[in-house]
Amino acid sequence: MPDGVVINGRGPFGTSLTFEGGRTYRLRIVNVGISSSLNFRIEGHKMMLVETEGSHTAQNLYEELDIHVGQSYSVLVKANQAPGDYYMVASTRFTNPVLTGIGILHYTNSQFRLTGPPPAGPTIQIDHSLNQARTI
Repeated sequence: MPDGVVINGRGPFGTSLTFEGGRTYRLRIVNVGISSSLNFRIEGHKMMLVETEGSHTAQNLYEELDIHVGQSYSVLVKANQAPGDYYMVASTRFTNPVLTGIGILHYTNSQFRLTGPPPAGPTIQIDHSLNQARTI
């Protein structure tokens, strides 16, 4: 069991990405762990999967992605939401307890700050992972 989950090598709320509205950003998501699958999501944003393990893939939109041990993905994220701050969350899958790493996606002209809890993700639902694997 890992000790924790980090985003960009930093613990909870240690990572912040700044987006400018109307632009599209490429994010590289990698699970460098050795024992736990992760689920990654960005509150209110969809991710277009454009690369898996260095190869182009069918370009599907996802609200969240499972990243299994050693996997890497590249996604495109459009900065098309109301200017504000949004949660980025990576949490373990199929573990008890569920460990969570949290970052912040911040728009340059942010109008509001984070409120409420981060968006929950799947934890033990196997069908979710299988359905995602079929689309990739």
